[in-house]
Amino acid sequence: MGVVSIRSAVSVLAIFSAFATQARAEEPDSAHSMIEEESPEIFLAKATLQQYLSRVVRKDWDGARRLTHPRALAMLEKMKKRSSALRHNLAPWADPSTRLEAFRFMGAKAASPGVILVATGEDNFHTEEQGVSADDPAVYVLFRHHGTYVIGDKKSGMSLGDVSPASLDAGYPGWADKSNGSAPQTRRAQHQARR
Repeated sequence: MGVVSIRSAVSVLAIFSAFATQARAEEPDSAHSMIEEESPEIFLAKATLQQYLSRVVRKDWDGARRLTHPRALAMLEKMKKRSSALRHNLAPWADPSTRLEAFRFMGAKAASPGVILVATGEDNFHTEEQGVSADDPAVYVLFRHHGTYVIGDKKSGMSLGDVSPASLDAGYPGWADKSNGSAPQTRRAQHQARR
């Protein structure tokens, strides 16, 4: 009788385990479903943004600049020359009144070939109020540039649905490499994303 009970218990546990695993895989937020749905391009773009935002949190401004599109940096430099104060979402080093404390990815999508949009929720410390605002929405525009992704813009207060591919094509002509890059460039980008 003891052997039959143990076998029955093991069988019941195996059945429950199979159902639980299947249920978790079908959940929209499960890691399994995210892996199946996320393209390599979106993965690389999110890895780049993870590095960029981590550097912003640490106030590693040189590291953040290295992950910023050269055209965006040139635009920031022109803005700085025109006015004495630089105010732009991609210049967190120029705004000591707001400091990124934490962030989370809320979604991502390919807007067009070589252009990825990533929505975030950001917790920002505001020195004037001496408080933290939670989950401030933002959309980052990442462009494929020389085989990897770089940050081209940050659109504060927006969601993925607020940014149209047409506005990106008009606002950033020629910023993205339209091809997926060669295999060596893709491997180099994947290696850089892991660092």
